[in-house]
Amino acid sequence: MMTVERTTPYKVSEVFEKKEFRKDGYVLRYRIYIPKNYDCGETYPLVLFLHGAGERGSDNDLQLVNGIQTLFNDPKSPIYDSIVVAPQCPADHKWVNCDWESGYYSIKDTPESAELENVRALLGELIDYYNVDRDRVYVTGLSMGGYGTWDLLSRFGAMFAAGIPICGGGDPSYADKLKRIPIRTFHGSEDGAVPVSSTRGMFAAIKKEGGEKISYTEFDGADHGVWDRVYENTDNIRWLFSQSLEERRKTAEKSSQIKKLAAAGGIAGALVSVLIAVFVEKNRKKGKTTKNKK
Repeated sequence: MMTVERTTPYKVSEVFEKKEFRKDGYVLRYRIYIPKNYDCGETYPLVLFLHGAGERGSDNDLQLVNGIQTLFNDPKSPIYDSIVVAPQCPADHKWVNCDWESGYYSIKDTPESAELENVRALLGELIDYYNVDRDRVYVTGLSMGGYGTWDLLSRFGAMFAAGIPICGGGDPSYADKLKRIPIRTFHGSEDGAVPVSSTRGMFAAIKKEGGEKISYTEFDGADHGVWDRVYENTDNIRWLFSQSLEERRKTAEKSSQIKKLAAAGGIAGALVSVLIAVFVEKNRKKGKTTKNKK
C-alpha cells in the first residue's frame, strides 16, 4: 500500500471529482473524493456528507462550500484515507420534506424523499464498485443535511456505523431504533433557523430509551452555523472513524444468545451463563496481566 505524506490541506474543489447518478429519469449530481493511495487490495471507510439548504442547485459545486473543506483542513485527518461522497440536492427540493422551523416531523407521515432514496441507491452502487468497508459507512450533515442525517439513521440505521447530525431535527418516536447507533450531535443554543429544541428533544428521547451511544454538545450563545466548530475538532472525526458495525453485531449476537438461553433454560440459566462468561473473561485478562509481569 502506498503511503502519502501530506504537508498542506487539499482544496476540496480540486480533489472532489464531478459525477452524475441517473436512475429512472432522476439525475443526482455528486462530488466524490477517492484517496490518492487507493489500492484495490485494501478496503476504505465511506463518509456521506449532506449539505444545507443554501447549497441546493445543479452546478455540482455549491455542496462543497460549507463544512466539507473544514473536514479536510487537517492533513493528518483520517478523512484523507476514506471515500467521501457529497451529493447535491436539486433547487426547491429537500432531503426531508418537512418544515425545518418546527424542529420535529413524523416519519410515519413523511415518506422518504426522492432525493434521499436516490442517495441510498447511489451509495449502493458506490459500495459495490469501490472497495468500501461495509462495516464503516458513516453519515454527517448540517442544517437541512442534519435533518437528512437523522432521517437516514432512523429509517436505515443498519447501513451506518455512526452519524454526526448538526443543527437538524428528527422524529423522537424513533428513539428506540436510534439508541444502539453511535451518534454525536450538535446545535447552537441561539439557532434562529432550526430550533435548538429539536436536537435537545432527540437527545432526551434516545437517552430515555436507554441509549448510551449518543452525546450532545450545545454551543452556548451560538447561532445556526456551528458546523465548522464540529468539523475542526479532530476528536469528533477520529471518534467517527473508530466506530464499526462489527461491534454492534457482536452486541446483538450476545443479546440473542442470552434470549435463546433464557428460552431454553429459563432466566436463571441465562444469568448463570452470563456470569460464567464474565468470570472466564476476567480470568483470561488476569492471566495475561500475570504473564506480562514475569
